Amino acid sequence: KKAASNSSNVGSTPQPLFSNNTMASPPPQTTLLIGGSNGTSTLCAILGDKSNPANANHVLRVATRSGHKYLDDNQAAPRVWRCTEKKHISDVVAADFLPTRLITHVGAPDSVLVYGGDQQDSNDDTAASLNPLERAISGVHAPDNGGSADIIILACPVSAHFALLRRIAKAMYNLDRKGLLGRSPARPPIYIGSLYAAGGFDWMSRIAFLKERPVDFDGAWKRSLGLFGLKAFPYLTKSLKAGKVTLHGRFPQLQVAVSPSNAGSRSRVKMLLDRVLQNNETGKKLEFLGLSSNEMLGGDGTCEEELQVMKEKDYTTASSAVAAANAYGGAKSAMIIAAQTHKQIKNAKEGGVSASAAAAATAPPIIMAANSGHSSTKNLLPPKPALDTLLTQSLADRADPLSSLAFLTCTLNSTNQILHPCILVALFRDEANPERNEQDGTISWNPTKQLTPLPRFYADGAAKIEAGKLITAIAGGEMYFVIDALERLLSPRGYD
Repeated sequence: KKAASNSSNVGSTPQPLFSNNTMASPPPQTTLLIGGSNGTSTLCAILGDKSNPANANHVLRVATRSGHKYLDDNQAAPRVWRCTEKKHISDVVAADFLPTRLITHVGAPDSVLVYGGDQQDSNDDTAASLNPLERAISGVHAPDNGGSADIIILACPVSAHFALLRRIAKAMYNLDRKGLLGRSPARPPIYIGSLYAAGGFDWMSRIAFLKERPVDFDGAWKRSLGLFGLKAFPYLTKSLKAGKVTLHGRFPQLQVAVSPSNAGSRSRVKMLLDRVLQNNETGKKLEFLGLSSNEMLGGDGTCEEELQVMKEKDYTTASSAVAAANAYGGAKSAMIIAAQTHKQIKNAKEGGVSASAAAAATAPPIIMAANSGHSSTKNLLPPKPALDTLLTQSLADRADPLSSLAFLTCTLNSTNQILHPCILVALFRDEANPERNEQDGTISWNPTKQLTPLPRFYADGAAKIEAGKLITAIAGGEMYFVIDALERLLSPRGYD
């Protein structure tokens, strides 16, 4: 179990990242879900199931405005949720005519904190004045023994992201000022993210923290923060009644953007999300987006290579595993620079151009700046500390340190933001009498003729010709120009 919720117990013993030996129980983790969506309900049932050994040492905390939904009927204890999961033969091809089996998950969060519009500001530097959201993040005075949150997950509609991020930012600044986020340098960063990071989640996060930044904040957090976001929502799930939820299927691909872009962030987020998304049980694999992603996703393969490095040995601490990954990234960078240098020297010898001039013509800026004034071939690499700075991270991470391209991938994936309005327009438009439904927004529906009591959103709406025309018009008239501009900026010479 993690230390009890108070400001003095901020240290924790580092746990193994990867081990060739089977661990008796998983390492401690505290997950905070913010929001009252179907995703929250699903995770309450699955992660709150204490009969599952995979949930040992995992404290699940929920912060929501929907107290009536996540507290029991007496509004005293966390509500128990029953999730019926439909297990298909394949998550890639799931259809009702294929054989399925049902699995029932029954569980409840360890604690539920209800926040609202009463987020008071206080100059009191003690823990006594914390509002519910601050208690949920810090674990101080929370009705569980999870301590401060390791990972904060927004499980809510995209339209609620910015408002919630501002609440979180305000709470984090206050907790940091009071020293309640954890002062020990051994504590890993707190990661804030979303199960569906569409709409520019990284931009919204930075704007929210900028708007809520106190005038006296010096820019140095007592405990580091990080961002993450999934490209696609991991579950197809629906809850129509408090306490019951149906999980129709799991998304086959789990792709995530992480900031900052480095081995430490990736290894930590992988450990946390693998547990939240039950990857060890389902056999699914978390893939990272951006320039450091594997080659199939358009990256340079850094993520897969560093993961392999950490798996090859039994590292006893997270820090040693991260150091090994960073060392490998640095070695890879060194090999790239060495290969480039060799090519420059060869061209210089064959073409009669001095080696220093050849290096200055094509070398990266950091090398050119460090080598100004050198003409000897033995000085082609930059001296310290420039070399140390360059070789402690992969070149891909250096090129995009905040994973801006990875989060942009999540944003451009939000096709539902186009699809849903087009379906609604097509579905609620009577082509025979458009003036009628334009007056009050209603349509006529004949259950006998249509064979269903109500219209089916996708089956009936997306099948209408009007929906297809609208989608094509928006894609061609608006989205094409955005994508074309991005391609020209990011890849001005085409594929290379």
